Amino acid sequence: MLTIIANPRSGKGSGKARLQQVEAWMRERTLPFESRVTAGPGDAIRFARESAEAGSETLVVLGGDGTFYEVVNGIMGASRRPRLAQIPVGTGNSFIKDLGIDSFEDGLAALADGKVRRVDVGRGQAAGAGTGAGLAAAAGAEFYFVNLCGAGFVAHTARRAGYFRAFGDFAYVIAVLLGLPGLRAQSLRTVADGVETVRDAHFIEICNSRKTGGDMIMAPSAKVDDGLFDVVIAKKMTRRQLLDLFPQIFTGKHVESPLVETFTCTRIEAAFEKAEPVTPDGELLGTSPLSAEIIPLAIEVYAR
Repeated sequence: MLTIIANPRSGKGSGKARLQQVEAWMRERTLPFESRVTAGPGDAIRFARESAEAGSETLVVLGGDGTFYEVVNGIMGASRRPRLAQIPVGTGNSFIKDLGIDSFEDGLAALADGKVRRVDVGRGQAAGAGTGAGLAAAAGAEFYFVNLCGAGFVAHTARRAGYFRAFGDFAYVIAVLLGLPGLRAQSLRTVADGVETVRDAHFIEICNSRKTGGDMIMAPSAKVDDGLFDVVIAKKMTRRQLLDLFPQIFTGKHVESPLVETFTCTRIEAAFEKAEPVTPDGELLGTSPLSAEIIPLAIEVYAR
């Protein structure tokens, strides 16, 4: 049995029409399936967990990064973990691009071909409570992520980008530019695999995959199945330096700058001098300090 978990509001509202296309595609192939449509935040977590416990073999996620994030959290909290297939509809779709799926059509092709890859999952914890849905709403609650988990300027940017979803991937560019006047660095302490470091920084990204905000290559060396986080930290810089550095993120060249610190680890704790918002997979869910550890090859995802 396949279970479709669909977000009708994703893709600028095209999710409902896309669901009809996927259902027709499955009927043509006489595939047994059921459809569950989300009505609000947290629904996909619940649907995924219930479907997993009921024995569904594959969850077909029709939506973007946010819907996929919820489904991952749903199955990680279940007694069994079905395979996941993402049919991209939403803005960004950053994680699934590392599995060779760049479009709605690619997602269907991957499901038809049947190729599956095991990928790592990050398990995180934010010390402060947030206003987000599901597992990460309470202070200290665990959450899971497959793309990345950020804190600081990137988290403020993700929140701001939500107001400009109609602009697609360009929403993140707008959000960065609007955030420049308020750019401030503060002391950031990290303990990565037992190594403590303190520096002034604007943000930290704990990456499992390469991209963020669609096609921005935050961590060019990241691999989804190597059992490691690729950590990217923007050290203290001027607004002009950030503005000059920002375009390089689209090619991944920003990591060559001395203003950017990178390293790999399996576990990390991060604390800014003052609490900063935390965004696992782009969802605003809690505040720092935060901790994260990698769970190697935790789930199976259809790939091309």
